[in-house]
Amino acid sequence: MAREKKDHITPVFGPGSYRIVFFLFLVALAAFVAGLFVHVTRDASKYAAIAREISETGDFINLKINGEPYIQKPPLLFWLSALSFSLFGISDFAFKLPVLLFSFAGIFFTYKLGKLVYGRDTGFIAAVLLGSSQIYFIYNMDIHTDTLLQTFVTFSLWQLYGFLRTGRNRHILLGFAGIGMAMLTKGPVGAVVPACAVAGYLVFTGQIRKMTDVRWYAGIALAIVMILPALAGLYNQFGWEGIRFYFWDNNFGRISGNMVSRNTNFLFYVCNLFYLFIPWVMLLFVSVVLQFRQLFQRRMKPRDWYVFSGIWFLFVLLSASHGKLPNYLFMVIPLFALLIARYVRIALARRDGRLYRTFQGIQNVVAALTGVVVLLLVFWLYPVREIWKMALLASMIFVAVWPFLKTTRKPGRLLIPSLSMVITLNFFINQHVAPQIFSDQAPVKAAAIFNREAMPGEVLGNYNYPSHELFFYSKVPAIQIFNDVELLERMKKPGNWILTNGETVDRNPGLPYPGMEIIPLKHVWINKLSFKYLNPGTRESALDTLYLLRSGHP
Repeated sequence: MAREKKDHITPVFGPGSYRIVFFLFLVALAAFVAGLFVHVTRDASKYAAIAREISETGDFINLKINGEPYIQKPPLLFWLSALSFSLFGISDFAFKLPVLLFSFAGIFFTYKLGKLVYGRDTGFIAAVLLGSSQIYFIYNMDIHTDTLLQTFVTFSLWQLYGFLRTGRNRHILLGFAGIGMAMLTKGPVGAVVPACAVAGYLVFTGQIRKMTDVRWYAGIALAIVMILPALAGLYNQFGWEGIRFYFWDNNFGRISGNMVSRNTNFLFYVCNLFYLFIPWVMLLFVSVVLQFRQLFQRRMKPRDWYVFSGIWFLFVLLSASHGKLPNYLFMVIPLFALLIARYVRIALARRDGRLYRTFQGIQNVVAALTGVVVLLLVFWLYPVREIWKMALLASMIFVAVWPFLKTTRKPGRLLIPSLSMVITLNFFINQHVAPQIFSDQAPVKAAAIFNREAMPGEVLGNYNYPSHELFFYSKVPAIQIFNDVELLERMKKPGNWILTNGETVDRNPGLPYPGMEIIPLKHVWINKLSFKYLNPGTRESALDTLYLLRSGHP
């Protein structure tokens, strides 16, 4: 019994749940690892191409893509992947591995933050909720800078709260080191959540005078020193315009909508939470109601102000901005997990209360609906035929119903069914479904053909295709073609391969030249997946066609 009082598992999942929880952990780990081998697309392909260029040139300061100066993102993600390429070679696995490792660290930092703010069990629950959320699986398979950003933001929140409680120098130094790393990942936005959390805490607890502590300004200086390599690269290539872009356009330009497509829907992020925070989103909405009820009843404690300020200032700012993308929300997801965990811990402590029954009823429905999605995925969308996968599916379904087999295991009923189903869903997405969808990208096929058939000295080019997969997967650095004249000139000379779209081929009736080959390649636009594509009966007709042009041989 002494062991049960000290461990994390028993208060959250119930007695005798160690093997079940360990099994879920292994399957979740397998799901994350499977995502490392899925092909990249869109933003991730651009980041991978930049990291490849760094690894090939050895220039870590002046970022380039296809030889052209790059300004959009700071360098930390590219540095990490470039170093990984030097160890493991150029591959999807090597590109994504550093990000996944830092994401695992983010789960640990969430535990430490939760433990410091609300206690050990709450921290443990928050870590479980974060690591099993859909956004964590999605953005460790489809890499964004936000994946790395949330880890450093969470680390900073943990350390700065430690400073607010103890006043120790090491906490403020580590906290601002975390901010510096966050700013090396995505710019000044990396400082927003920690700054809001600290400022809100000091203002709402009547400790504004502490803002005059010189150690805050020493911390700011430390963060600025840490971002100097990024600023040096921008200044080298763009002058003062690059510095201005880093501090203003790159973040405030996105808020105004100048940098990305404009979106004025104030509920954009609320709506996106319905899939980004599966399977815990409904618990989040209930927890938000409870938090604001506590606010209106004036029962907020200092620690509550820290979490409240860290979430809502940024959430409102993002919702009011004109430039919106789902991944922008990632940096506050750990705080959402902590907010839910606080009330889950209360519910588990009072299992006969209304809160527990509400949470239990919600999660029973969520687990059942997630299970239906899993069954549709493995029996209809992309039917599973391997026996071991079917055995795993059966095992995970058993795990989901296991807590209901004995009435003495009530704690496990709240979380284990949802955990089992969301882990199952993402295991089959990353191991079974996503590899097939992402392999339908024409650039992946084109690079494979070129890598297999091209002779030494031949060149692969990209024209009128708005992504960068070709630059990452080609065995030699690909080139960008800028107009029809350049395309036609290259097609007249031997040793040229160019991937382009159907419109380009149609408007150049002189193609193909003698000896030239036009290879049609079916293509799926990952950002435009439709029901027609997802439906196995109409999938083939939903594919677009790109063309790999091969000039005549000498």
